[in-house]
Amino acid sequence: MHDARTHARFRLFRGNLLALVLLALVALLLILYAGDYALLRIRIARHGPSSVLSTVTIFYAAPLNGGKVSVFFDQPQTQPCARSLFPQLNNVPCWYLRRHTVQVVD
Repeated sequence: MHDARTHARFRLFRGNLLALVLLALVALLLILYAGDYALLRIRIARHGPSSVLSTVTIFYAAPLNGGKVSVFFDQPQTQPCARSLFPQLNNVPCWYLRRHTVQVVD
């Protein structure tokens, strides 16, 4: 009977620990997002919107059969992006957009 109680307490502790870890991760993400937004707003206040917004040249592509795509290199597009960690001000982060310069459209 002692082993059953110990096992039940361990399961309860493990469940509480998992909940605390998940809560801490969510809180950390919220703090990072809020800090990213605050830094963006501070840079806008000090240096203007051009200090936080940039553009990246992207190319559109159309899907083909067999999982291939046809990239339209003759029609480069510029897309605005935010110099931030997370999407801010209705713009994709520049670091993400620079890594995904070909965008497949249907």
